[in-house]
Amino acid sequence: MKKAFLNIAIVFVAFFVPNQTSFAQIPFPQAIATCEEYSQDGTIEYKGEAFDLTITLNKAKDNRCIYKEKIHQNRSYQMLTCEFTKNQLGFLSDSMTRFNKEFKKQIDKNKIFEAKMTTNGEIFQKYLVNPNYCKITHSKSK
Repeated sequence: MKKAFLNIAIVFVAFFVPNQTSFAQIPFPQAIATCEEYSQDGTIEYKGEAFDLTITLNKAKDNRCIYKEKIHQNRSYQMLTCEFTKNQLGFLSDSMTRFNKEFKKQIDKNKIFEAKMTTNGEIFQKYLVNPNYCKITHSKSK
């Protein structure tokens, strides 16, 4: 189970299930530019298994922005939590805008893909694997 979660966080997701609920008022790249509150739920399929995702964006103390990507299946989940400074938000927004243009067809099929930072290689390499910004935690129960 843990290996599947790590694979889904690292590997580009090519298959989607169009079952999602969106609470976001604006597109994710705009929301992260100013750290607007954002929430997106959805489901992706990977190697024949369905994974539910919840992605949130919230302001924190001292002008930091908190990005959370929760990948859950059955009673287990993996949580990616990142803390970004105000100065980093422009880069993140620009990168996600470029990413969204490149993968427009996939995003049109499944909106959760728009805010899923772990599929964006540019952001993954710069921030998501750096423990100064992001941490991955696991749990056995929801």
